[in-house]
Amino acid sequence: MGLQEDIGSILTTAGCDGWAAARLLGSQGPCLGRGQDEHIAIASMYKLHVLGAFCLAVDAGAIDPRLRLEVTARAGAPGMIGLGMFDDPVSISIRDLARLMIMVSDSAAAHTLLRIIPQSFLDRVLSSARLHNTTIIVPDIAAAHLPDLPQDSSAASETIRLLAQAPNAPTDYCAYRATSTTKELCRMLDWFFTTDELSTPSRAFAAKVLGQQVFTHRIPSGFPAADVSFAGKTGTIGPIRGETSLISIPGEVPIVVSVVTRSARIGANLPAADVAIGRIARLLVDEIRLAM
Repeated sequence: MGLQEDIGSILTTAGCDGWAAARLLGSQGPCLGRGQDEHIAIASMYKLHVLGAFCLAVDAGAIDPRLRLEVTARAGAPGMIGLGMFDDPVSISIRDLARLMIMVSDSAAAHTLLRIIPQSFLDRVLSSARLHNTTIIVPDIAAAHLPDLPQDSSAASETIRLLAQAPNAPTDYCAYRATSTTKELCRMLDWFFTTDELSTPSRAFAAKVLGQQVFTHRIPSGFPAADVSFAGKTGTIGPIRGETSLISIPGEVPIVVSVVTRSARIGANLPAADVAIGRIARLLVDEIRLAM
């Protein structure tokens, strides 16, 4: 079987459909993958874009990363992992809010950052990284100002509409309505490591934080070798499971991979989808390495 058939077989076995893209870090060539240009729901992977805006704002002196804020669970979607589960207010620096946002996918941290970072820096990230098919939603947006939903019958568009109609969507439009493509998710992650827009300290901070994500059950599951390292962000909402990660193998050019799946059912735990993401990432990385 060819690559497309192999990916399709993995998805079928897991009870999913899905989209994927991969390329060498810094490459301007086409991505390898499946449906990499399809517009899809990206769940919490929008936090990559928020991290980029944070870094640009710090470099411009628009925010002081050491400034401490008092954050409560009400800052984000109630009951979500991280500060959303806390009973009491927490005093924390803006810099460590950015860390929590990536490390444990803290939605209260992400919403707080989006409220204090000027919109111009988020716009600059989208422009600089050439993310022309990416939509990031800010908290507190009125429903009337949300972007129109796609009307075609593709699986990707059906999922975007499904999430938009979810009962919890109004509590976290940032996650429920964020959209992009796996190709542009790869571009977003690549940007942190290759752009001239960030200062050296900001690039180092972003790389460190992206490497501190605690979740290892998706893309890393496909690479059991101890010397392979990862830097990226997962996304989970409804039937959507995904991850965008920079995979670094000693002595080789790192590879950026993004895999997003849509399961046939909705559940808090969908281990078959998680494993499929790791297996698809491994297929793509192996294909790129063989061509080097």
